[in-house]
Amino acid sequence: MKKVGIYHYQYFRGACKICYRHFINEMLASYEKCHEVAEEIYGECEFFHYTDFGQYDSNTLDRPSFHRFEEAMDNHEFDVVMCFTLNTITTNEKLLIDLYKKIRSMGMDFLTAGHGMDAMKYMDIYIEKNNL
Repeated sequence: MKKVGIYHYQYFRGACKICYRHFINEMLASYEKCHEVAEEIYGECEFFHYTDFGQYDSNTLDRPSFHRFEEAMDNHEFDVVMCFTLNTITTNEKLLIDLYKKIRSMGMDFLTAGHGMDAMKYMDIYIEKNNL
């Protein structure tokens, strides 16, 4: 059974209760989609969720749950790293590429909900094309 670590950053800057519920529902829907995609690829999986919910800079990885996620990754607590979309990790290209290279060097797969395993192919093409 594959162990899948899913990271999600949900920006939330405070709003009414209805907006808050919308953000929570959106976050839960993205996790459900990640589960569906991972289970289509690997069959039964065990999921580990890491979520930063709040006002964190999307251009950095300096977030509490991301630090726990990276520590778990370094300790090989899961086999697959997954996110809903790449920008739910960071909008900083260099940080994202460095993280992806680290994930692959550890022998882990990298998936997104929208592209499944093709996310690795697209990342590899982008890295090669841009000599990163």
